[in-house]
Amino acid sequence: MNKLSQISARSMQLFLAIVREGNLSEVARNEGLAASSLSRVVQQLELALETQLLYRNTRAVIATEAGHIYADTFRTMLQQLADAQTQVGERRDEPGGRIRINAPISFGLRHIGPKISELSERYPRLHIELNLNDDYIDPFADGTDLLLRIAALQDSELHGRLIAHQQCHLVATPAYVRRYGQPSTPEELQSHRLLAYRGKSGLQRWRFQRGEKSCQFSPQAKIVSDNAELLLQAALSDAGILLFPDWQVGEMLNRNELVALMPDFTASYSPTPQSLWLLYPGGKYPSLNTRTVIDFLLASFGSPPYWRYLPPRLQE
Repeated sequence: MNKLSQISARSMQLFLAIVREGNLSEVARNEGLAASSLSRVVQQLELALETQLLYRNTRAVIATEAGHIYADTFRTMLQQLADAQTQVGERRDEPGGRIRINAPISFGLRHIGPKISELSERYPRLHIELNLNDDYIDPFADGTDLLLRIAALQDSELHGRLIAHQQCHLVATPAYVRRYGQPSTPEELQSHRLLAYRGKSGLQRWRFQRGEKSCQFSPQAKIVSDNAELLLQAALSDAGILLFPDWQVGEMLNRNELVALMPDFTASYSPTPQSLWLLYPGGKYPSLNTRTVIDFLLASFGSPPYWRYLPPRLQE
């Protein structure tokens, strides 16, 4: 098998034509080749693959068992090459037309909305429709091209790219900590002013783990709301303690507008780890528009994302 370099895409195409037509002379005429030249192509393939590919007689040529196996392989390889050429060719084109994007309200306002102007300026032929809601949508029925989903696992019916794994932080302002103190255990939280989110599935449960020990409870909150931005503004106004994901509070922690509480505990409001995904319906390969927006957003978010909180010991 040391002569595989002799096998070209053209050789594969000619061999497949011979298998399909079952007549070497006819293929030679169709391709504008001498029959002897086409015979040499087959001989070179058989030499490179070290096996007989065709049975020849005076009336027809028939693929051997090995010939059928290699014919299937050649078809797959040529199709993959054609797919790659299509994808690369699309990248030379300019994206245009409508793209419909869906995202949770808070994430869309905080991390996608501010980038829409730059995206539109970079791709002026692209018409962007950004829909923000916290409901679970069916992209197939809704006509959505790209959606940002915060979930435990990627939907098996969707393809996409991982943005980042979500991390949660228990936070309050420095002013709140100076006035009310800083809790060191989940039990001490019960005597603090808590701010809690209530969605369609009810009041979020707060979960804490340190080593092998874990606990969870529904916070007895001073302020409850179904609007995450309202709760965040309340926390920033020194109203109490909040448990939110890093994409909502990480930048404020890095700017010292908020303080991370109980750093020895892993905090969350979900029983399973959550991740942020950019997902699209349909086939394995996204459209040019979808791929363009995915690449743009991932580059804008960075890796790790710009909202990731860096504790003081990691900033040194």
